[in-house]
Amino acid sequence: MTARPRHRRTARAFTLGAGGTAAFALHVLDEHLVLAVAALYVAAVLAWCAVAYRAAHHRQTDELDWEQRHVHGERPAPLIPCCLLADYSGGAAHDRRRCTNVAYRLPTARSST
Repeated sequence: MTARPRHRRTARAFTLGAGGTAAFALHVLDEHLVLAVAALYVAAVLAWCAVAYRAAHHRQTDELDWEQRHVHGERPAPLIPCCLLADYSGGAAHDRRRCTNVAYRLPTARSST
């Protein structure tokens, strides 16, 4: 995995959008109640997206750190969950290229343990 974490910028944009939409909702609250409620709903959805992208950023950063330590010969403990496919499938399937549990990984030149 040589990709750089790229979810942080999107999370910041969603956070900025949520804050701006909430400020707009507070601005029009006295005059247009329906518009304010709709804007608050949009702000809540944008805030939820920001949280999801921030979590994806932290997961990708943790995976990159794990991979670097694994390549350098350390035996780091698998992340919890070991891979996102295992999390989504309830442990029934694993992403054989990105799983942090060495028992489920495909043997490659980088991870020859």
